[in-house]
Amino acid sequence: MAAPLSTANEQLYKLSEPLTLAGMPIPVLFLPFSSGAAPLDVASWDCDSVTVTGALTDADGDGIPVNASYNGRCTWSYSGGEGSFSGYWQYNDLNVQDPNDADPEAGIKVSGEVEWGFSGGGDSLTWTWTLTRHDLVKQGSQYDFDYEGSWQVDYNGDTYTFSYNLSGTWTPDDAQNPWGDGTLNAIGSFSGTDASCASGWDLEVSLSGVHYTGGLIDSGTASFSGTDCDGTSTSVTITWSAAQVCITVDSQDPVCVPNS
Repeated sequence: MAAPLSTANEQLYKLSEPLTLAGMPIPVLFLPFSSGAAPLDVASWDCDSVTVTGALTDADGDGIPVNASYNGRCTWSYSGGEGSFSGYWQYNDLNVQDPNDADPEAGIKVSGEVEWGFSGGGDSLTWTWTLTRHDLVKQGSQYDFDYEGSWQVDYNGDTYTFSYNLSGTWTPDDAQNPWGDGTLNAIGSFSGTDASCASGWDLEVSLSGVHYTGGLIDSGTASFSGTDCDGTSTSVTITWSAAQVCITVDSQDPVCVPNS
């Protein structure tokens, strides 16, 4: 079960580096498996209730099923020198699709809900992630992406929320190397609340002609406008060229630094 979901994570976020460099917050399809940290490595697991249904065929060998749905809960518990801990992760109609099972670079579609829970050491956490739509789909010479979803995190009695909706296109410079250099265009919105920000914050973003090459952005514009928890509105524009990066806050004069 873990392998297709790990592949889903890799596929969905092949654009994560250029998006992050351009200032976009990108939620990751975190998989609730240990990566070397006690106590999860030696915990007692029970995943008997997990089921996978649908069309599990993978003709192009990209690790993504044609149309599979994941449901069920895994629970774990541990008691040892570090204390007693328990938790779970759960998939609620988490659907993973390959938009073209004849092309290993066709992309992926993911929707559904993932939930994690943890208690121990005086802490209690529940994290629910609703993936309304997480699509990255090849369309001719470019990729269309559409990421929409929300988080709700309840931690020791406090609630945190985060919603996002980001869509756009990625056009590779070289069709034979789709995840190398390329150009991003996108629009999106983000919002959230927490215990100290009940009124919430919001952010509108746009990317225009943002060209990514060799780990840097060398052309294009990113615009951000939003309101913080105090109701203060701010706008920021970032413009890249091969030589410099210029940042303009509200109507102030731009501040430029070398692009390196």
